[in-house]
Amino acid sequence: MSRRRYPLRSRARLLWMRWRPRAAYWTAAAAIGLAAAAFAWSSEEAQHLFFAVDERLPWLALLLTPLGMVAVAWITARIAPGAAGSGIPQVLAALRNEGRVLRAQLMSLKTAALKMVLTVVGIACGASVGREGPTVQIGAAIAHVVGMRNKSPATQRGLILAGGAAGVAAAFNTPVAGIVFAFEELARSLEEKASGTLLLLVIIAAVVAMSLLGHRVYLGTIDAHLVHWHEWRAVLICGLVGGLAGGLFSRLLYAGTRRVRGLRQRWGWRVPAACGLGVAVLGLLSLGSAYGSGYRETLIALETPEQLSLLYPLIKAAATVLSYLSGIPGGVFSPSLAIGAGLGADLARFIDFAPAAAVVLLGMAAYFAGVTQTPLTAAVIVSEMTLDQRMILPLMAASLIAAGIARLVWRDSLYQALMRDILADAAEPSGTRPADATSATPAR
Repeated sequence: MSRRRYPLRSRARLLWMRWRPRAAYWTAAAAIGLAAAAFAWSSEEAQHLFFAVDERLPWLALLLTPLGMVAVAWITARIAPGAAGSGIPQVLAALRNEGRVLRAQLMSLKTAALKMVLTVVGIACGASVGREGPTVQIGAAIAHVVGMRNKSPATQRGLILAGGAAGVAAAFNTPVAGIVFAFEELARSLEEKASGTLLLLVIIAAVVAMSLLGHRVYLGTIDAHLVHWHEWRAVLICGLVGGLAGGLFSRLLYAGTRRVRGLRQRWGWRVPAACGLGVAVLGLLSLGSAYGSGYRETLIALETPEQLSLLYPLIKAAATVLSYLSGIPGGVFSPSLAIGAGLGADLARFIDFAPAAAVVLLGMAAYFAGVTQTPLTAAVIVSEMTLDQRMILPLMAASLIAAGIARLVWRDSLYQALMRDILADAAEPSGTRPADATSATPAR
């Protein structure tokens, strides 16, 4: 029997049909890396602009921050309610819910674009928010739009998962942390791991972002490690303190989102105005350290921890809670790392048997693990941000201790709890829920 021969055009068409999905995924990954790089650059420029103005006219923040946060919160609530808050709970909700209406609200390109723009504006006004959580939602939205033609629910969920992981990898330039975060947080309730697609999107997105931003280490190369066994006592101390503080922070933040719904219905724009005024007052009292993502203060904690105020962790945590409750887009990734660095700097003043930089790194990982209850992500992300592989085991130990302590403070998880609120809001008609039952959508 003679072999069936296809014309050259037909063979090329069959080959294209086979490789078209892969080409679409590669294009999506490149777009995620490009968006993450643009987001990182614009956020840094916005933060530099605000700090330049604040150095000359510090009292202007009492007007600029409240007005800016009111404007951003109003635009978010009116035009893109799915863009409010961190972005990670929205991705979790899209993974759990296959409804077209909710996914269209949370995973559209319009929501992703407004998320980026409004977060940058919020940072330019001095809000204590980060861009990393929003980058997760942006990455997931881009991947979701590319995969909408695929009828398989498993493939669609896998692309959302991979897009979110690629967002983390591109935002921090930490590809391994992006993969770990996807499996530890985003995929904890999914059967489909989509490991091949996830790895591919993470690698391409990270390479594109790296090519645009340069091969830079997020916090610079840190030479800090625990040499002797007696120095490991710092791991236990940082794990206990970081877990307790992180658990209290996440529980307070979630409780605030539950309470702010009734206040928003009663007072409207006055809620973000009061939150913005509170952030401005904290910024004045802290000489500007309460503003922004906390990246500058994190570097100070690692290099000269004695320069940070003992009250910095408390002030930064209060500013982050107020910024989040205002209803503007923005995440808690970077602020949490900054709070943890400040906590580690405070502990380093009393821990004289371990290097101060190592204690700061342990504080960062422990507090972040306490807030998110993702110990592996906390350890890997801090390790990758400093290129200090010798600290990976102490970081893991401190993160595991912290996550265990945080669960004693609050058995729930911040992102999971906020995700359930989003799903509950989507399932029930507007206005039928009790005022204290959950947070309003803009509060996330």
